[in-house]
Amino acid sequence: MAKSIQFKAGDFLFRRGDASNCVFWIRHGEIEVLRENGDNAILIGHVRGGEWLGEMGVIEGRSRSATARAVSDGTAEVLTPQEFLDRVSRDASLARGLIQRLSIRLRTIEDKIAGDLLLSTREAELVENGAPSSEALPNDNERILLTAGSDSLRSRIGPSAIQVGQLPFVVGRLPINGEASPPRSPDLSIDDQPPFRLSRDHFMISRSQGRLLVSDLGSTLGTVVNGQSIGHDFMRDTALLNHGENRVVAGGWGSAFEFIVSIG
Repeated sequence: MAKSIQFKAGDFLFRRGDASNCVFWIRHGEIEVLRENGDNAILIGHVRGGEWLGEMGVIEGRSRSATARAVSDGTAEVLTPQEFLDRVSRDASLARGLIQRLSIRLRTIEDKIAGDLLLSTREAELVENGAPSSEALPNDNERILLTAGSDSLRSRIGPSAIQVGQLPFVVGRLPINGEASPPRSPDLSIDDQPPFRLSRDHFMISRSQGRLLVSDLGSTLGTVVNGQSIGHDFMRDTALLNHGENRVVAGGWGSAFEFIVSIG
């Protein structure tokens, strides 16, 4: 039976490199997820009440890839790996979400090994959702515009809006000398300098079942979409986009790579 713990602001639930020997279900309170990048600890997102923490490390059998520190007092259930798997077997929506994430990641690894750029993370997601793979263009009456949301990004991509004419649309970093090209070639490549906040193929705008969404493509520091953290260290790899303005931050909270995605 899962045990319950209380934590206080400033407590560490785990640190990067620790063994992934349990999964947390946050009942209430807030946890910040940090990733070391050089000498800096970068805030890549938050986990709040009603969300899972540390589940992918258990599923994949790897050590913790980030550090989890409490922002506020709260409580959490602590499940052993077997208790978590038992929970998954009873919860169809949880199981489906995990299967979809693992399927997307497996397809990405296959792409890298085989060098087959036609098999994309986007296609894996469409298969999981049962959507037709031929759906590539925005609706005729729907405009998708990408603009810089920070002065630093504006100096890199300019002040004018970039119109997204075809989906999926990938945003990433220009490789430096000696780096290989990413599995998915970006439609918008942006210069960045070490320590990098932007990955070579960082996030993707795509359509699934008639809805526009942003997918993190396994980036190092994750993506924040309208305040929701997505990526390797969080329960979701995708987030829906709303009609109107959306804020997408690549590289964790406080990153200069802040985009405004306008849909209308």
